[in-house]
Amino acid sequence: PYAVSPFEKFRVGGDGMSGYSMMGSETIGLRGYENSSLTPYDSNGEENGNVYTRMTLELRYPIALKPSATIYVLSFLEAGNAWQKFTQFSPFSVRRAGGFGVRIFLPMFGLMGVDWAYGFDRPNSGQNAYYGTTSGSQFHFVIGQQF
Repeated sequence: PYAVSPFEKFRVGGDGMSGYSMMGSETIGLRGYENSSLTPYDSNGEENGNVYTRMTLELRYPIALKPSATIYVLSFLEAGNAWQKFTQFSPFSVRRAGGFGVRIFLPMFGLMGVDWAYGFDRPNSGQNAYYGTTSGSQFHFVIGQQF
């Protein structure tokens, strides 16, 4: 039929902090799930997320707005998923999560934070996918600005 490029894949789920990745894959964070746990696998057992969607609603409340340190708490709701083919894409077939967090911005170190999230649905891969349970409670650390 048609060939799919091995480049520009998406790994969806987790904290979104990327380390070393092969072949130009991009890490898409979705709090409440383990890293890459929403990425589908092909018949060869390789990650094959070619299409993804992610929606985020985040509400932040400032605690301190001083030049030396900015601190705020936040709550969030997220939803997203990844698919192998565009024909499989379904914008309403998403995995949902919600949680709370705190951020601190120090001019010397930049933005740092921690989030607690709860994944309401079963992930596509990972340990909970095999047991058929929800992703459950997850802690995620944030270093640097996320876009």
